[in-house]
Amino acid sequence: MPGDDDTKVCTESFCTAVQNPDRMVRQRALKTFEEDFIHGIASDAECSRIFDETYLHILRCYSDRFESVRTVAVSVMDVLLGKLPTNDYYLDCIVPVLAKRIGQAETIEDSEELRLLLLEQLAALVVKYSDPDGNHGDPLLKVFDSVVDILIKTLRDPYPAAQKKSCEIVMALAVATPSLHYRAEVLVAPAKTILAHRHSANRIAAIETLGVLSLHILSNGDRVSEIIMALSPLLMDDVPFVRRACGRVGCLMLEKLRDRYSFFHRILPLVLNCLCDETVEVRVDIESGWKMAGEQYYQENETELSKVALIEKLPIGYPVERYVRPTVACRAIVQRSLRVVNLVLHEMEEWKDNIRLHATKLLKQLVLHAERAFSTLFIEVNPVLAKACMDAERSIVLEALNVCELMGILLDYDTWSQHVLNTFRKYPTIGQLRCMRTLFASCVQIEAKCNDVRKFAALLLDPDVCHNHEDAAYQRELLEFCSILASIGQKRDKLTAGLEEITVTESDGAEHQTLERILYTVALKVVAFCQDMEEKASVRAFGMEVLQLLDSDVARLHQHHLASVLCSIGHLDSENSDASTSILLLCGIVSMCGFQETYFTVLEETLRKALKHAAPEGKVKIFSAISVAMLSWNDHNRQPKEEQISMLKTFTESLIAPHLVWSAGRSAESIRTMATACFASMAQGVQLDVYMSLLPNYLNVLAGLIDDNCISTRAYTLKALVRLQPLNFESLKLIAFPIMSRLDDPSGEVRELAAVCLGRLKLVVESSDAADQQSVLERWQDILRQILSVMFLHLEHPETKLRSAIYDSLKRLYADNRDTITRLADEVPSGCSYKKDLEAITSQIINT
Repeated sequence: MPGDDDTKVCTESFCTAVQNPDRMVRQRALKTFEEDFIHGIASDAECSRIFDETYLHILRCYSDRFESVRTVAVSVMDVLLGKLPTNDYYLDCIVPVLAKRIGQAETIEDSEELRLLLLEQLAALVVKYSDPDGNHGDPLLKVFDSVVDILIKTLRDPYPAAQKKSCEIVMALAVATPSLHYRAEVLVAPAKTILAHRHSANRIAAIETLGVLSLHILSNGDRVSEIIMALSPLLMDDVPFVRRACGRVGCLMLEKLRDRYSFFHRILPLVLNCLCDETVEVRVDIESGWKMAGEQYYQENETELSKVALIEKLPIGYPVERYVRPTVACRAIVQRSLRVVNLVLHEMEEWKDNIRLHATKLLKQLVLHAERAFSTLFIEVNPVLAKACMDAERSIVLEALNVCELMGILLDYDTWSQHVLNTFRKYPTIGQLRCMRTLFASCVQIEAKCNDVRKFAALLLDPDVCHNHEDAAYQRELLEFCSILASIGQKRDKLTAGLEEITVTESDGAEHQTLERILYTVALKVVAFCQDMEEKASVRAFGMEVLQLLDSDVARLHQHHLASVLCSIGHLDSENSDASTSILLLCGIVSMCGFQETYFTVLEETLRKALKHAAPEGKVKIFSAISVAMLSWNDHNRQPKEEQISMLKTFTESLIAPHLVWSAGRSAESIRTMATACFASMAQGVQLDVYMSLLPNYLNVLAGLIDDNCISTRAYTLKALVRLQPLNFESLKLIAFPIMSRLDDPSGEVRELAAVCLGRLKLVVESSDAADQQSVLERWQDILRQILSVMFLHLEHPETKLRSAIYDSLKRLYADNRDTITRLADEVPSGCSYKKDLEAITSQIINT
């Protein structure tokens, strides 16, 4: 250890050297002073003396024009400060210099790294002179304004590390001095600017800093609210640790904020949003902080809450497998702070998806904590929640449905049931439907909702509800609700009366119908609207599942209830187009249910009424539905032949036949085509003997339609004749030549059908007189020879399908006309291309 004289010489030499104009000399002197001299100082007195002799020269170097010199000077002062005793005199010497370098409005210190070193020196001073309780006179108070001025500047420093260090100094200052509250407010604005920083570490530091500052703002509640509002957007930050920092600040405020009870409603979103965070670490961390806040609240209000805890029970049906019930104190905090709901509802209607999603999640937490106390807010929440239930974002819809489910479990049935019923009557949107369906399904008060199951079912009968055929999602929701109502109704045996015979009148109101009939009507209409729509195939299949839930034999449901549905279809006496709701519903029902004896008369009357008033395109759609239904006639009708003939005869005469008659116009042509299609469907779907009992009465009309200008009409007419049975001569003469003429039709399909029909021509002799029989047979043979000659010629046709059809028809005709066909085949010259085909027909039959 050098003596006093040597020390004095050294300090004088150092002071001289740091004033040298040569940078290298100054820099070397500072390094030598730090490494060889300061480290050897042992006593506080000597260190203080050296400081007194050198600090002015060292601090002057803080403003040296060379960065390297300034950097070494700061390092020297750091070492010297580490050896100095705790004396506020040194603060007065150093802090003003720091304030001059980094605390001015304009940037004095250009070097980012050096600004960081100066901040680290300030941080060391704050720690060194820390006096949390003020027992030592609060030494930092003397330089407090200068320190705050520095922080106001450096919190906005463009250098990220300097920003982060400034936040750390603010938090250290809060611990080191009891005087931060004097100027805590002025630090809020600069700290808020860091919340948008691109570095997550800086955002976290800013969040923690603002949380600390809020605890030291003693009188300005608006400033605290400003802090909370600034933190709220960061609950949606992409970085989980940023979200966790928000939650931690919320828990800190709940425990330590001055006048915190009045801010509970603003602080809660910071905490509750983190309780449903997608990251497990965030949820676990904030749950522990939330419980600690609850425990503190319990201790502060133990008299009241202990009584509640003593008598409360777990609500019936509480979803313990999905949620952990919050503690009584945590629930009490939320229950006294339900003002926050208005804020949440406002954010649920924001235009940004992520804001709506987080607001809906927050609402779920509020319901989970508030439980029955939330009942008073249901009327306010319901319209916003219903809107969320039909949001374009699927994740928001799922969260909204979770809220509905919780409300159904935790709220009393009487709280929401009547309001939901009235609201849905006024606004039957898909959102209200989803909300109502989920509330009803999750309600645990079984007896109450069983008593009202018919009321909810009757709502669905409203045409504005069950006639909504454009939205597949709406239709699926209807069916979901129907299945729930059916399940509830079956528990109370509400459906048994539905199997009894019920008199059907048009004035049958929903309140007078059985639950089964109501649900059948709704499900049937949904399925009917989905007929012939591939994009709604899944909805149609689900609708059939709902019908089978009512009765495994769906045909039996049709027998008991379809007549009532048909009578309820309105506006059929209007000029409905094919897009009309009434026509779509009627056609869907006809296509789906077909024709059964129990409702045949009502269906016939309904179709007659619709056809009488419908627009041409509406009539086309009706006949299309009839043709589809006719294909399943045999599946639904097992009556004796005479009864079926009677049913079909009146139906055909009154509905189909009048529209087979030719009339001018494209619309009339389309109607005529589809009416002919009904005959073609009857040929396929009705028993052959029943069909042949009807067909002869319409051969005259059909013969004319074979030559119709419309290709489709000609095709359908020939399809109606492909299953011909033996006819009398007059009937055969009526259709034989028109069919034959179609072998030269422009349409390949018509040509093939004509070839098939010719093979079905067969004579039946009705006269008992032998002479008459011979005369009729000869006349038929004359006609047949003409037909066969034309068929032979068409065996040369280039179309393979046509030749094959003619070949098959010739084989069929040969069975009853061997001599005629053999003679005509022999007359064919041997060089003809079809000679071998004819020989093959005759020889094959002979061999057989």
